[in-house]
Amino acid sequence: MVRRLFVVFIGTLFLYVTIYGACELKRRQGGPWNLTYALGTNGVPELRIEHPKLLGPSAVTLRFPGETPLWTNLPPPVVFSQPITNGMPFGPVIFVDSTMLPGTVTLNCFGHVVEMVPRTLFIDFHEVPWTPGTNITLSTTSKPSPERLKTKGQNWPGR
Repeated sequence: MVRRLFVVFIGTLFLYVTIYGACELKRRQGGPWNLTYALGTNGVPELRIEHPKLLGPSAVTLRFPGETPLWTNLPPPVVFSQPITNGMPFGPVIFVDSTMLPGTVTLNCFGHVVEMVPRTLFIDFHEVPWTPGTNITLSTTSKPSPERLKTKGQNWPGR
């Protein structure tokens, strides 16, 4: 009886590890978004969006002239392979779905909404097609209204 129980346990453990490994391989197949926060020429903040499979070796660069980063020391490239909800140097992370990579990442960068999905890039709720090597400059006047950034049920007062 003990021997049979041990064989069933080992068989179940083997199946669990095999199935979990296969699911994890499938989940990571697309590869994560890589974001680099930098200061470009004349101290203009830049967000470089990289994804080897979608964009190839060329990054899409977003420039924010007239803005100042929240942090003085910018972090190394941020990889969104797991949910990261920490604040970023250009503003808070609004949404991360890394269930199946690359997933969806939505950031609030200086009041601009930047949403990265595999199909397209959304900037301030407008669709911008992925074009490797693109440089996009976002002006301070084109930000959406703060009321548009709020969602229902976001009135949590905290502790």
